Amino acid sequence: MNERRRVFQRIFLALALATMSVLLAANALAQCPLCRTALENRNDSSARTMNIAIVVLLIPPVSIFCSIFAIAYKKRKGSDEEDD
Repeated sequence: MNERRRVFQRIFLALALATMSVLLAANALAQCPLCRTALENRNDSSARTMNIAIVVLLIPPVSIFCSIFAIAYKKRKGSDEEDD
């Protein structure tokens, strides 16, 4: 039970730090200056294209992270079943 509490505390600390970094950073949710400059005088289709490009660029890192997390979870779950 103590180990579970420790894991919960670490997760809570990580979420608290992430939340604080987003709330305290003034430009955390803004685009990079280059993207902002490129889109200031463009039409809506350019902005939409840039948003789609951002989503496409996010797919590989998110997929890699989810794969690593799933493998680690399966390994952990498998080792727990062997101990019983």
